[in-house]
Amino acid sequence: MAYQALYRQWRPANFAQMVGQENIVKTLRNQVASGRIAHAYLFCGSRGTGKTSTAKILSRAFNCESPNNGDPCGTCESCQRLLRGDSLDVQEIDAASNNGVDQVRELRDTVQYPPQYGKYKVYIIDEVHMLSTAAFNALLKTLEEPPDYVVFILATTEPQKVPATILSRCQRFDFGRIPAAQIVGRLREAADGAGAKVSDNALMLIARAAEGGMRDALSILDMCLGYGTEVDEQLVHNVLGTADRSFLFAFAESLKSNDVAAAFGQIDELMRSGREPIVFSRDIAQHLRSLLMGMYCGDELANLLDLTNEDAEAYRQQASGFSPDRLMRILDEYMAVETNMRFAASPRLALETATVRACTRPSDGDVSSMSERINELEMKVQELEKQLADGTLVASKRPAGKGTAKTAPAERNVPSVTRVVDGSQKDIWNAMIDYMKRASPGKYAILAQGKFVGCEGSRYLWEVKAGFDNLVTMMNSDLNRKQVAEAISEAAGQPCGFEAVLEGSQGNAKQNAQEDDFLGSLRETFGAERVTVQEKPKE
Repeated sequence: MAYQALYRQWRPANFAQMVGQENIVKTLRNQVASGRIAHAYLFCGSRGTGKTSTAKILSRAFNCESPNNGDPCGTCESCQRLLRGDSLDVQEIDAASNNGVDQVRELRDTVQYPPQYGKYKVYIIDEVHMLSTAAFNALLKTLEEPPDYVVFILATTEPQKVPATILSRCQRFDFGRIPAAQIVGRLREAADGAGAKVSDNALMLIARAAEGGMRDALSILDMCLGYGTEVDEQLVHNVLGTADRSFLFAFAESLKSNDVAAAFGQIDELMRSGREPIVFSRDIAQHLRSLLMGMYCGDELANLLDLTNEDAEAYRQQASGFSPDRLMRILDEYMAVETNMRFAASPRLALETATVRACTRPSDGDVSSMSERINELEMKVQELEKQLADGTLVASKRPAGKGTAKTAPAERNVPSVTRVVDGSQKDIWNAMIDYMKRASPGKYAILAQGKFVGCEGSRYLWEVKAGFDNLVTMMNSDLNRKQVAEAISEAAGQPCGFEAVLEGSQGNAKQNAQEDDFLGSLRETFGAERVTVQEKPKE
Protein backbone atom coordinates (compact mmCIF):
# COMPACT_ATOMS: atom_id res chain seq x y z
CA MET A 1 0.00 0.00 0.00
CA ALA A 2 1.28 3.50 -0.85
CA TYR A 3 2.59 5.64 2.00
CA GLN A 4 0.00 7.96 3.54
CA ALA A 5 1.04 11.37 4.91
CA LEU A 6 1.03 11.79 8.68
CA TYR A 7 -1.66 14.48 8.64
CA ARG A 8 -3.97 12.02 6.88
CA GLN A 9 -3.03 9.13 9.17
CA TRP A 10 -3.73 11.23 12.26
CA ARG A 11 -6.89 12.96 11.09
CA PRO A 12 -9.34 12.60 14.02
CA ALA A 13 -12.18 10.13 13.51
CA ASN A 14 -14.41 11.49 16.31
CA PHE A 15 -14.70 14.50 18.61
CA ALA A 16 -12.74 12.76 21.38
CA GLN A 17 -9.63 12.75 19.16
CA MET A 18 -9.86 16.47 18.35
CA VAL A 19 -7.00 18.63 19.67
CA GLY A 20 -8.03 22.09 20.85
CA GLN A 21 -11.35 23.82 20.00
CA GLU A 22 -12.88 22.46 23.23
CA ASN A 23 -15.80 24.92 23.30
CA ILE A 24 -16.77 24.21 19.69
CA VAL A 25 -16.59 20.44 20.23
CA LYS A 26 -18.73 20.68 23.35
CA THR A 27 -21.42 22.74 21.58
CA LEU A 28 -21.59 20.44 18.55
CA ARG A 29 -21.74 17.33 20.74
CA ASN A 30 -24.67 18.76 22.68
CA GLN A 31 -26.50 19.62 19.45
CA VAL A 32 -26.12 16.06 18.14
CA ALA A 33 -27.12 14.50 21.48
CA SER A 34 -30.20 16.75 21.87
CA GLY A 35 -31.23 16.66 18.21
CA ARG A 36 -31.09 20.48 17.90
CA ILE A 37 -29.37 20.38 14.50
CA ALA A 38 -29.13 23.61 12.51
CA HIS A 39 -29.61 23.68 8.75
CA ALA A 40 -26.37 25.64 8.07
CA TYR A 41 -23.00 25.97 9.84
CA LEU A 42 -20.04 28.23 9.05
CA PHE A 43 -16.58 27.12 10.27
CA CYS A 44 -13.99 29.93 10.20
CA GLY A 45 -10.31 29.89 11.10
CA SER A 46 -6.74 29.72 9.82
CA ARG A 47 -5.41 26.68 7.98
CA GLY A 48 -4.87 23.42 9.81
CA THR A 49 -7.06 24.18 12.82
CA GLY A 50 -9.59 21.38 12.23
CA LYS A 51 -12.43 22.92 10.19
CA THR A 52 -12.74 20.17 7.56
CA SER A 53 -12.08 17.40 10.09
CA THR A 54 -14.84 18.73 12.33
CA ALA A 55 -17.22 18.96 9.36
CA LYS A 56 -16.58 15.29 8.47
CA ILE A 57 -17.03 14.11 12.05
CA LEU A 58 -20.22 16.15 12.36
CA SER A 59 -21.64 14.73 9.13
CA ARG A 60 -21.06 11.17 10.40
CA ALA A 61 -22.57 12.04 13.79
CA PHE A 62 -25.75 13.36 12.09
CA ASN A 63 -26.28 10.03 10.28
CA CYS A 64 -24.98 7.68 12.99
CA GLU A 65 -27.52 5.08 14.13
CA SER A 66 -26.29 5.07 17.73
CA PRO A 67 -24.16 8.15 18.55
CA ASN A 68 -22.26 8.04 21.84
CA ASN A 69 -22.39 11.40 23.66
CA GLY A 70 -22.55 13.19 20.32
CA ASP A 71 -19.70 11.13 18.79
CA PRO A 72 -20.28 8.81 15.80
CA CYS A 73 -19.98 5.19 16.85
CA GLY A 74 -17.84 4.26 13.84
CA THR A 75 -19.31 0.75 13.66
CA CYS A 76 -22.81 1.15 12.24
CA GLU A 77 -23.47 0.76 8.52
CA SER A 78 -23.84 4.51 7.96
CA CYS A 79 -20.53 5.29 9.68
CA GLN A 80 -18.74 2.53 7.79
CA ARG A 81 -20.05 3.77 4.43
CA LEU A 82 -18.96 7.33 5.18
CA LEU A 83 -15.51 6.19 6.35
CA ARG A 84 -15.07 4.22 3.10
CA GLY A 85 -16.30 7.22 1.07
CA ASP A 86 -18.94 5.28 -0.88
CA SER A 87 -22.02 7.11 0.44
CA LEU A 88 -23.83 9.82 -1.48
CA ASP A 89 -25.38 11.25 1.68
CA VAL A 90 -22.31 13.43 2.34
CA GLN A 91 -20.86 15.46 -0.52
CA GLU A 92 -17.69 17.55 -0.32
CA ILE A 93 -17.48 20.47 -2.73
CA ASP A 94 -14.35 22.52 -3.39
CA ALA A 95 -15.58 26.08 -3.95
CA ALA A 96 -12.20 27.10 -5.38
CA SER A 97 -12.79 24.94 -8.49
CA ASN A 98 -16.60 24.96 -8.46
CA ASN A 99 -17.24 28.64 -7.94
CA GLY A 100 -19.57 29.40 -10.83
CA VAL A 101 -23.29 29.95 -10.80
CA ASP A 102 -23.88 26.82 -12.94
CA GLN A 103 -22.32 24.53 -10.31
CA VAL A 104 -24.48 26.09 -7.57
CA ARG A 105 -27.61 25.66 -9.70
CA GLU A 106 -26.73 22.00 -10.11
CA LEU A 107 -26.30 21.69 -6.35
CA ARG A 108 -29.68 23.36 -5.85
CA ASP A 109 -31.29 20.75 -8.07
CA THR A 110 -29.71 17.78 -6.24
CA VAL A 111 -30.91 19.12 -2.88
CA GLN A 112 -34.43 17.96 -3.79
CA TYR A 113 -33.41 14.27 -3.62
CA PRO A 114 -33.59 12.75 -0.10
CA PRO A 115 -30.68 10.82 1.50
CA GLN A 116 -30.22 7.20 0.51
CA TYR A 117 -29.10 5.61 3.79
CA GLY A 118 -28.92 8.10 6.65
CA LYS A 119 -31.23 10.71 8.09
CA TYR A 120 -29.49 13.76 6.64
CA LYS A 121 -27.94 14.80 3.38
CA VAL A 122 -24.88 16.92 4.23
CA TYR A 123 -23.08 19.30 1.86
CA ILE A 124 -19.57 20.36 2.95
CA ILE A 125 -18.45 23.41 0.91
CA ASP A 126 -14.75 24.11 1.52
CA GLU A 127 -13.20 27.56 0.89
CA VAL A 128 -16.68 28.97 0.42
CA HIS A 129 -15.35 32.53 0.13
CA MET A 130 -14.12 31.60 -3.39
CA LEU A 131 -17.68 31.50 -4.76
CA SER A 132 -18.58 34.28 -7.17
CA THR A 133 -21.20 36.89 -6.35
CA ALA A 134 -23.68 35.27 -8.72
CA ALA A 135 -23.03 31.86 -7.12
CA PHE A 136 -23.68 33.28 -3.64
CA ASN A 137 -26.94 34.80 -4.85
CA ALA A 138 -27.98 31.46 -6.39
CA LEU A 139 -27.19 29.66 -3.11
CA LEU A 140 -28.93 32.18 -0.90
CA LYS A 141 -32.53 30.97 -1.09
CA THR A 142 -31.61 27.29 -0.83
CA LEU A 143 -29.40 28.01 2.19
CA GLU A 144 -32.21 29.95 3.87
CA GLU A 145 -34.95 27.35 3.53
CA PRO A 146 -33.52 23.93 2.60
CA PRO A 147 -35.49 20.69 2.95
CA ASP A 148 -35.61 19.27 6.48
CA TYR A 149 -33.12 16.52 5.64
CA VAL A 150 -30.40 18.87 4.24
CA VAL A 151 -27.53 20.39 6.28
CA PHE A 152 -24.93 22.77 4.85
CA ILE A 153 -21.46 23.03 6.44
CA LEU A 154 -19.42 25.90 5.00
CA ALA A 155 -15.70 26.25 5.76
CA THR A 156 -13.49 29.26 5.04
CA THR A 157 -10.21 30.90 6.04
CA GLU A 158 -11.49 34.37 5.08
CA PRO A 159 -14.97 34.96 6.55
CA GLN A 160 -14.77 38.68 5.74
CA LYS A 161 -15.25 37.77 2.06
CA VAL A 162 -18.51 35.93 2.72
CA PRO A 163 -21.59 38.14 2.12
CA ALA A 164 -23.54 39.22 5.19
CA THR A 165 -26.68 37.62 3.75
CA ILE A 166 -24.94 34.22 3.92
CA LEU A 167 -23.42 34.84 7.35
CA SER A 168 -26.80 35.71 8.86
CA ARG A 169 -28.24 32.32 7.81
CA CYS A 170 -25.49 30.21 9.42
CA GLN A 171 -24.39 29.25 12.90
CA ARG A 172 -20.83 30.58 12.98
CA PHE A 173 -17.97 28.85 14.81
CA ASP A 174 -14.51 30.47 14.91
CA PHE A 175 -11.62 28.00 15.18
CA GLY A 176 -8.65 29.44 17.07
CA ARG A 177 -5.00 28.52 16.62
CA ILE A 178 -4.04 25.39 18.54
CA PRO A 179 -1.66 26.01 21.50
CA ALA A 180 1.90 24.78 21.00
CA ALA A 181 1.73 22.49 24.04
CA GLN A 182 -1.26 20.59 22.58
CA ILE A 183 0.43 20.33 19.18
CA VAL A 184 3.51 18.84 20.87
CA GLY A 185 1.30 16.19 22.51
CA ARG A 186 -0.17 15.07 19.18
CA LEU A 187 3.27 15.17 17.51
CA ARG A 188 4.61 12.90 20.26
CA GLU A 189 1.82 10.41 19.54
CA ALA A 190 2.59 10.52 15.80
CA ALA A 191 6.34 10.11 16.38
CA ASP A 192 5.81 7.14 18.72
CA GLY A 193 3.40 5.61 16.24
CA ALA A 194 6.05 5.88 13.51
CA GLY A 195 8.68 4.32 15.79
CA ALA A 196 10.82 7.47 15.64
CA LYS A 197 12.98 9.05 18.34
CA VAL A 198 12.29 12.80 18.44
CA SER A 199 13.62 15.16 21.12
CA ASP A 200 11.30 17.42 23.10
CA ASN A 201 13.10 20.55 21.86
CA ALA A 202 12.61 19.42 18.24
CA LEU A 203 8.88 18.90 18.80
CA MET A 204 8.52 22.34 20.42
CA LEU A 205 10.41 23.93 17.53
CA ILE A 206 8.08 22.24 15.03
CA ALA A 207 5.01 23.35 17.01
CA ARG A 208 6.17 26.99 17.02
CA ALA A 209 6.96 26.89 13.30
CA ALA A 210 3.43 25.58 12.59
CA GLU A 211 1.94 28.76 14.15
CA GLY A 212 -1.10 27.01 15.56
CA GLY A 213 -1.84 24.70 12.60
CA MET A 214 -1.88 20.96 13.31
CA ARG A 215 -1.65 19.98 9.64
CA ASP A 216 1.46 22.14 9.14
CA ALA A 217 3.05 20.61 12.24
CA LEU A 218 2.46 17.04 11.09
CA SER A 219 3.75 17.90 7.60
CA ILE A 220 6.99 19.33 9.05
CA LEU A 221 7.43 16.22 11.21
CA ASP A 222 6.82 14.10 8.11
CA MET A 223 9.65 15.92 6.28
CA CYS A 224 11.99 15.46 9.24
CA LEU A 225 11.25 11.72 9.40
CA GLY A 226 12.22 11.56 5.74
CA TYR A 227 15.84 12.10 6.89
CA GLY A 228 15.73 9.29 9.43
CA THR A 229 14.03 8.00 12.56
CA GLU A 230 16.10 10.19 14.91
CA VAL A 231 15.14 13.86 14.88
CA ASP A 232 16.86 16.56 16.94
CA GLU A 233 16.63 20.35 17.05
CA GLN A 234 19.42 20.88 14.51
CA LEU A 235 17.70 18.65 11.94
CA VAL A 236 14.49 20.67 12.29
CA HIS A 237 16.46 23.88 11.71
CA ASN A 238 17.99 22.35 8.58
CA VAL A 239 14.60 21.28 7.25
CA LEU A 240 12.97 24.64 7.96
CA GLY A 241 16.00 26.71 6.92
CA THR A 242 15.85 28.69 10.16
CA ALA A 243 18.55 29.84 12.57
CA ASP A 244 18.86 28.25 15.99
CA ARG A 245 18.21 30.19 19.18
CA SER A 246 21.87 30.60 20.15
CA PHE A 247 22.60 32.23 16.77
CA LEU A 248 19.68 34.64 17.23
CA PHE A 249 20.90 35.60 20.70
CA ALA A 250 24.42 36.18 19.32
CA PHE A 251 23.10 38.30 16.46
CA ALA A 252 20.98 40.36 18.85
CA GLU A 253 24.10 40.95 20.98
CA SER A 254 25.83 42.39 17.90
CA LEU A 255 22.89 44.71 17.35
CA LYS A 256 22.90 45.75 21.00
CA SER A 257 26.60 46.69 20.90
CA ASN A 258 26.29 48.35 17.44
CA ASP A 259 28.95 45.96 16.12
CA VAL A 260 28.28 46.07 12.37
CA ALA A 261 31.39 44.00 11.54
CA ALA A 262 30.30 41.13 13.81
CA ALA A 263 26.75 41.25 12.42
CA PHE A 264 28.07 41.09 8.84
CA GLY A 265 30.20 38.08 9.76
CA GLN A 266 27.16 36.32 11.19
CA ILE A 267 25.13 37.08 8.05
CA ASP A 268 27.96 35.65 5.93
CA GLU A 269 27.99 32.51 8.09
CA LEU A 270 24.22 32.27 7.66
CA MET A 271 24.42 32.52 3.88
CA ARG A 272 27.25 29.98 3.61
CA SER A 273 25.13 27.46 5.50
CA GLY A 274 22.37 27.81 2.87
CA ARG A 275 19.83 29.80 4.88
CA GLU A 276 17.38 32.16 3.20
CA PRO A 277 17.66 35.89 4.13
CA ILE A 278 13.89 36.34 4.18
CA VAL A 279 13.48 33.44 6.63
CA PHE A 280 16.22 34.86 8.86
CA SER A 281 14.62 38.32 8.84
CA ARG A 282 11.40 36.69 10.06
CA ASP A 283 13.32 34.75 12.74
CA ILE A 284 15.17 37.80 14.07
CA ALA A 285 11.92 39.81 14.07
CA GLN A 286 10.31 37.07 16.20
CA HIS A 287 13.35 37.12 18.51
CA LEU A 288 13.12 40.90 18.91
CA ARG A 289 9.41 40.56 19.62
CA SER A 290 10.25 38.10 22.39
CA LEU A 291 12.76 40.60 23.81
CA LEU A 292 10.14 43.35 23.73
CA MET A 293 7.66 41.10 25.54
CA GLY A 294 10.37 40.21 28.06
CA MET A 295 10.82 43.92 28.74
CA TYR A 296 7.16 44.39 29.71
CA CYS A 297 5.63 41.00 30.57
CA GLY A 298 7.90 39.92 33.43
CA ASP A 299 6.99 36.57 34.95
CA GLU A 300 4.21 35.99 32.39
CA LEU A 301 6.74 35.67 29.54
CA ALA A 302 7.24 31.91 29.99
CA ASN A 303 3.49 31.24 29.64
CA LEU A 304 2.97 33.64 26.74
CA LEU A 305 5.79 32.17 24.63
CA ASP A 306 5.66 28.55 25.86
CA LEU A 307 9.19 28.80 27.28
CA THR A 308 10.97 27.33 30.25
CA ASN A 309 11.77 29.71 33.10
CA GLU A 310 15.47 29.58 32.16
CA ASP A 311 14.79 30.58 28.55
CA ALA A 312 12.44 33.35 29.65
CA GLU A 313 15.14 34.72 31.96
CA ALA A 314 17.62 34.72 29.05
CA TYR A 315 15.23 36.88 27.02
CA ARG A 316 14.68 39.27 29.93
CA GLN A 317 18.42 39.54 30.55
CA GLN A 318 19.18 40.43 26.92
CA ALA A 319 16.23 42.84 26.73
CA SER A 320 17.62 44.81 29.68
CA GLY A 321 20.47 46.01 27.43
CA PHE A 322 18.08 47.76 25.02
CA SER A 323 15.99 50.87 25.51
CA PRO A 324 12.31 50.44 24.53
CA ASP A 325 12.56 53.03 21.74
CA ARG A 326 15.63 51.43 20.19
CA LEU A 327 14.25 47.90 20.39
CA MET A 328 11.03 48.95 18.65
CA ARG A 329 13.01 50.83 15.97
CA ILE A 330 15.13 47.76 15.22
CA LEU A 331 12.03 45.55 15.16
CA ASP A 332 10.44 47.91 12.63
CA GLU A 333 13.56 47.65 10.45
CA TYR A 334 13.43 43.85 10.20
CA MET A 335 9.65 43.73 9.80
CA ALA A 336 9.95 46.15 6.87
CA VAL A 337 12.89 44.37 5.23
CA GLU A 338 10.95 41.08 5.14
CA THR A 339 8.47 42.76 2.82
CA ASN A 340 11.14 44.57 0.82
CA MET A 341 13.06 41.33 0.15
CA ARG A 342 10.17 39.97 -1.91
CA PHE A 343 10.93 42.60 -4.56
CA ALA A 344 14.70 43.03 -4.05
CA ALA A 345 17.17 41.84 -6.68
CA SER A 346 19.62 40.93 -3.87
CA PRO A 347 17.88 39.83 -0.64
CA ARG A 348 21.24 39.60 1.13
CA LEU A 349 22.00 43.24 0.33
CA ALA A 350 18.60 44.26 1.71
CA LEU A 351 19.29 42.30 4.91
CA GLU A 352 22.74 43.86 5.35
CA THR A 353 21.38 47.37 4.72
CA ALA A 354 18.70 46.86 7.36
CA THR A 355 21.39 45.63 9.77
CA VAL A 356 23.49 48.77 9.23
CA ARG A 357 20.43 50.94 9.92
CA ALA A 358 19.69 48.91 13.05
CA CYS A 359 23.23 49.46 14.35
CA THR A 360 23.36 53.16 13.39
CA ARG A 361 21.57 55.89 15.23
CA PRO A 362 19.12 58.09 13.31
CA SER A 363 20.23 61.62 12.40
CA ASP A 364 20.74 64.08 15.22
CA GLY A 365 17.83 66.18 14.01
CA ASP A 366 15.42 63.27 14.43
CA VAL A 367 13.21 63.53 17.51
CA SER A 368 13.12 59.72 17.86
CA SER A 369 16.94 59.71 17.93
CA MET A 370 16.94 62.24 20.77
CA SER A 371 14.38 60.24 22.72
CA GLU A 372 16.39 57.05 22.16
CA ARG A 373 19.59 58.66 23.48
CA ILE A 374 17.82 60.06 26.53
CA ASN A 375 16.41 56.62 27.35
CA GLU A 376 19.86 55.03 27.06
CA LEU A 377 21.42 57.68 29.28
CA GLU A 378 18.70 57.16 31.88
CA MET A 379 19.37 53.41 31.79
CA LYS A 380 23.09 54.01 32.38
CA VAL A 381 22.36 56.40 35.25
CA GLN A 382 20.00 53.86 36.85
CA GLU A 383 22.64 51.17 36.52
CA LEU A 384 25.28 53.40 38.17
CA GLU A 385 22.90 54.30 40.98
CA LYS A 386 22.14 50.61 41.52
CA GLN A 387 25.87 49.82 41.68
CA LEU A 388 26.44 52.65 44.15
CA ALA A 389 23.57 51.44 46.33
CA ASP A 390 24.83 47.84 46.25
CA GLY A 391 28.42 48.89 46.92
CA THR A 392 29.63 47.12 43.76
CA LEU A 393 31.07 50.30 42.19
CA VAL A 394 34.62 50.70 43.52
CA ALA A 395 36.65 53.90 43.73
CA SER A 396 39.65 52.53 41.82
CA LYS A 397 40.08 49.84 39.17
CA ARG A 398 43.78 49.22 39.96
CA PRO A 399 44.32 45.58 40.99
CA ALA A 400 45.31 45.03 44.58
CA GLY A 401 48.94 43.89 44.90
CA LYS A 402 50.19 41.05 47.05
CA GLY A 403 49.81 41.84 50.72
CA THR A 404 47.69 44.91 50.06
CA ALA A 405 44.11 45.37 51.11
CA LYS A 406 41.33 45.37 48.50
CA THR A 407 39.94 48.72 47.49
CA ALA A 408 36.93 49.57 49.60
CA PRO A 409 33.65 50.48 47.93
CA ALA A 410 33.51 54.12 47.02
CA GLU A 411 31.43 56.38 49.19
CA ARG A 412 28.81 58.33 47.35
CA ASN A 413 29.84 61.97 47.46
CA VAL A 414 27.05 64.50 47.02
CA PRO A 415 28.35 67.30 44.77
CA SER A 416 27.68 70.91 45.59
CA VAL A 417 27.07 73.96 43.44
CA THR A 418 30.02 76.34 43.06
CA ARG A 419 29.08 79.81 44.31
CA VAL A 420 29.82 82.55 41.74
CA VAL A 421 30.92 85.87 43.23
CA ASP A 422 30.90 88.97 41.01
CA GLY A 423 30.37 86.78 37.95
CA SER A 424 28.20 87.24 34.89
CA GLN A 425 24.95 85.46 34.20
CA LYS A 426 26.86 83.16 31.83
CA ASP A 427 29.27 82.24 34.67
CA ILE A 428 26.31 81.38 36.91
CA TRP A 429 24.80 79.24 34.15
CA ASN A 430 28.11 77.42 33.61
CA ALA A 431 28.36 76.73 37.35
CA MET A 432 24.89 75.15 37.23
CA ILE A 433 25.86 73.07 34.17
CA ASP A 434 29.02 71.85 35.91
CA TYR A 435 26.93 70.80 38.91
CA MET A 436 24.38 68.93 36.72
CA LYS A 437 27.21 67.15 34.93
CA ARG A 438 28.30 65.63 38.24
CA ALA A 439 24.98 65.29 40.04
CA SER A 440 22.53 64.39 37.25
CA PRO A 441 24.17 63.17 34.01
CA GLY A 442 20.80 62.50 32.39
CA LYS A 443 19.59 66.08 32.95
CA TYR A 444 22.98 67.40 31.85
CA ALA A 445 22.68 65.45 28.57
CA ILE A 446 19.31 67.11 27.91
CA LEU A 447 20.60 70.61 28.74
CA ALA A 448 23.56 70.02 26.40
CA GLN A 449 21.10 69.78 23.48
CA GLY A 450 20.19 73.46 23.89
CA LYS A 451 21.85 76.73 24.86
CA PHE A 452 21.61 79.56 27.39
CA VAL A 453 20.07 82.65 25.73
CA GLY A 454 20.01 85.14 28.59
CA CYS A 455 17.71 86.18 31.38
CA GLU A 456 14.36 87.85 31.71
CA GLY A 457 14.64 89.46 35.11
CA SER A 458 15.75 86.68 37.44
CA ARG A 459 14.52 83.92 35.10
CA TYR A 460 17.22 82.05 33.15
CA LEU A 461 16.16 80.95 29.66
CA TRP A 462 17.29 77.73 27.95
CA GLU A 463 16.52 77.40 24.22
CA VAL A 464 16.32 74.39 21.86
CA LYS A 465 15.68 74.24 18.12
CA ALA A 466 12.17 74.03 16.71
CA GLY A 467 10.87 70.46 16.54
CA PHE A 468 12.12 69.43 20.00
CA ASP A 469 8.91 70.27 21.83
CA ASN A 470 9.26 67.12 23.91
CA LEU A 471 12.47 68.44 25.50
CA VAL A 472 10.79 71.76 26.33
CA THR A 473 7.87 69.94 27.92
CA MET A 474 10.23 67.67 29.84
CA MET A 475 12.38 70.49 31.27
CA ASN A 476 9.36 72.67 32.08
CA SER A 477 7.87 69.98 34.31
CA ASP A 478 7.54 71.07 37.93
CA LEU A 479 10.26 68.72 39.20
CA ASN A 480 12.91 69.49 36.55
CA ARG A 481 12.26 73.24 36.60
CA LYS A 482 12.54 73.29 40.38
CA GLN A 483 15.83 71.34 40.43
CA VAL A 484 17.48 73.54 37.79
CA ALA A 485 16.19 76.74 39.41
CA GLU A 486 17.55 75.69 42.81
CA ALA A 487 20.97 74.99 41.32
CA ILE A 488 21.01 78.40 39.60
CA SER A 489 19.90 80.08 42.83
CA GLU A 490 22.72 78.46 44.79
CA ALA A 491 25.27 79.55 42.18
CA ALA A 492 23.91 83.09 42.07
CA GLY A 493 23.33 83.44 45.80
CA GLN A 494 19.78 84.72 45.29
CA PRO A 495 16.39 83.31 44.21
CA CYS A 496 16.29 82.65 40.47
CA GLY A 497 13.93 80.95 38.05
CA PHE A 498 14.32 78.72 35.00
CA GLU A 499 12.33 78.21 31.81
CA ALA A 500 12.81 76.11 28.66
CA VAL A 501 11.76 77.72 25.38
CA LEU A 502 11.71 76.87 21.67
CA GLU A 503 13.81 78.82 19.20
CA GLY A 504 12.00 82.01 18.19
CA SER A 505 9.65 82.06 21.19
CA GLN A 506 11.77 84.22 23.52
CA GLY A 507 9.28 87.05 23.04
CA ASN A 508 6.51 85.00 24.63
CA ALA A 509 8.85 83.88 27.37
CA LYS A 510 9.82 87.51 28.02
CA GLN A 511 6.17 88.53 28.26
CA ASN A 512 5.42 85.63 30.63
CA ALA A 513 8.43 86.53 32.76
CA GLN A 514 7.36 90.20 32.98
CA GLU A 515 3.82 89.20 33.94
CA ASP A 516 5.12 86.86 36.65
CA ASP A 517 7.44 89.57 38.02
CA PHE A 518 4.57 92.10 38.06
CA LEU A 519 2.26 89.67 39.88
CA GLY A 520 5.06 88.93 42.34
CA SER A 521 5.52 92.61 43.16
CA LEU A 522 1.76 92.96 43.71
CA ARG A 523 1.77 90.05 46.14
CA GLU A 524 4.68 91.58 48.07
CA THR A 525 2.85 94.91 48.36
CA PHE A 526 -0.72 93.80 49.10
CA GLY A 527 -0.29 90.18 50.21
CA ALA A 528 -1.66 87.01 48.67
CA GLU A 529 -4.93 86.88 50.67
CA ARG A 530 -8.18 87.22 48.76
CA VAL A 531 -9.86 90.60 49.50
CA THR A 532 -13.49 91.48 48.83
CA VAL A 533 -14.08 95.16 47.97
CA GLN A 534 -17.53 96.51 48.74
CA GLU A 535 -18.86 99.91 47.83
CA LYS A 536 -19.85 102.02 50.83
CA PRO A 537 -23.61 102.50 50.83
CA LYS A 538 -24.89 106.06 50.33
CA GLU A 539 -26.35 107.76 53.37
